[in-house]
Amino acid sequence: MLIRIRSPDGMHRIEAGLKDTLAQLLERLAPVMNAPSPDAIVLTRDVKGQSILAEFEKSIVSLGLKHGDMLFASVAPSARPSVEPTDARASAGDGSSNKPAASGSLGLHVIQEDVDNQLEKDDGLITRKRDTQFCKHGANAMCEYCTPTEPFDAGYLAENKIKHMSFHAHLRKILSQSKIRGDISGGLPANIPLPLEDLDYRVKTHCLSGHAPWPEGICTKCQPSAVTLQRQPFRMVDNVEFASSAIIDRLLSFWRSTRCQRFGFLYGRYDRSPDVPLGIKAIVEAIYEPKQGWEEDGIKIDVESEDFNSEVRRADAVAGACGLKVVGMIFTDLEATNESGR
Repeated sequence: MLIRIRSPDGMHRIEAGLKDTLAQLLERLAPVMNAPSPDAIVLTRDVKGQSILAEFEKSIVSLGLKHGDMLFASVAPSARPSVEPTDARASAGDGSSNKPAASGSLGLHVIQEDVDNQLEKDDGLITRKRDTQFCKHGANAMCEYCTPTEPFDAGYLAENKIKHMSFHAHLRKILSQSKIRGDISGGLPANIPLPLEDLDYRVKTHCLSGHAPWPEGICTKCQPSAVTLQRQPFRMVDNVEFASSAIIDRLLSFWRSTRCQRFGFLYGRYDRSPDVPLGIKAIVEAIYEPKQGWEEDGIKIDVESEDFNSEVRRADAVAGACGLKVVGMIFTDLEATNESGR
């Protein structure tokens, strides 16, 4: 049978036999979740973690689990590995041995953009006007022709020539599809990620179909799925605009006078894009051009040098004082078409 398990890392599918115990299921789940041991995994029946499965010696069938059931898993905070380096050179002779070890989930602390906080609270529905041809109701009623549509509606995107949906619209689409499939019944708590798929294209070595294990044998159940490459359907940032045309003109003036290429960091801020449902745009306020070597067919930057990194840190500090941050990079790739350099 196949048991679906959702964790903070995504969705996992674990194959188990009818006589397998809960402990055996955790042993197969531990390497998938990068847990230090099966005992570090907390397995629950509900998303809120109130119904914990702890009868490890019982079979999964006796626990009431059947093919296709979904469980929820997490790694105990005390069992998560520290992200501090273990290299002896990092703790010898420089006082770094007194540095406290990081705790928590990988020691990461992510601050979300204000525009993302705003978009999370927005329902994102696209309002439509009353259709004079198909709407037969009054002004205070709605029908299928004028009811608000979702921000990922393919018809609306095609009608308005929007090639890619926004990232937040993509998340709403995943959430909507999960509700239709029955994976979730309502909104997800803030600390639970969306049920993204954990793709695995390895051969299943614990196939229970009765044939010899891989590579001596293989069947349709244990062979990996076909891989199809396709274009990403969404964009993290939907468009970029410059606060002034003089910003980009200053970068291009260098090429006009030297015919050599140039590179720079885009400093600006993020805001809502009115052209794309739940979209985000980057507004560029300045371009910072670090120290670089320039040629007609390229640029040279020693990104690993301390001089370069200290220069970038100083630029980040000045930009931060002005309420700006790095929103991208820009470089020229131009070639003169005549002797005048135009």
